[in-house]
Parts: sequence; structure tokens; C-alpha cells
Amino acid sequence: MTSRQPWRLGPGRRLTLAGPLEHLDDLVKAVLLTGPQERLHQPGFGAGLGASVLFEPLSGELGSTVAARIQGSLADALGDRIQLVGVDVSVSESTIAAEVTYRPLPAGASRTVAFTLPGAGS
Repeated sequence: MTSRQPWRLGPGRRLTLAGPLEHLDDLVKAVLLTGPQERLHQPGFGAGLGASVLFEPLSGELGSTVAARIQGSLADALGDRIQLVGVDVSVSESTIAAEVTYRPLPAGASRTVAFTLPGAGS
């Protein structure tokens, strides 16, 4: 995956640069929320935690499938930038939550990216 400059909209609606760690957080989120077949020249890119999961029945099997997709997708897309420490996916009656802990390479402190999405229910 080629990265672009980590531009952000800052105070006063001016463009500012994000720090390298915040940029890595954004890249992890992009991999997690992009679905397979969503990118034209990279059909295998993405864990598919976005729209494709929203319409699946929430179950323990879905949680383990999503966790496996997250691990594989992050290793493929960002394996040269991060070391994956852990992936925790929890499924409740109406939501699916994912928490990814990683360590920036070559050496860095662990960081966690977490978010919760609504689901279709069971």
C-alpha cells in the first residue's frame, strides 16, 4: 500500500500534518474499514469491517471470522510498518467492537485503535 502525506484539517480550517503515530492509526483504520473487492487494483486489500459486516447476523462465529480477517489484512497491508500485538473482537446483541493493539516498527510503544459498529442483530 502506498501511503500519502498525512494531511489533516487543523484549527482555523487550515491544513496541518498529523504526527507519524496518528498517521499509522489512520492507516490501520483504513485497512479495517475497507472491504475486500472495494479497491480496483487491490481486490484483496481490507478487512471488511465496514459495510459488509453491518448486514451480517451478529454471532460468535462472525467475531472470530472478523478477527482472522483483521490479522491477515494488517499483516499484508502494513506488515512492514507495524507488528501486530493483539486483536480483540467482541460481539454483543446490537454491536460489534474491534480493538487492535500494535507496535510501530522498528521499535515503539504499543498503540491501540478501537471502534464499535452497529450490527444487524441476531
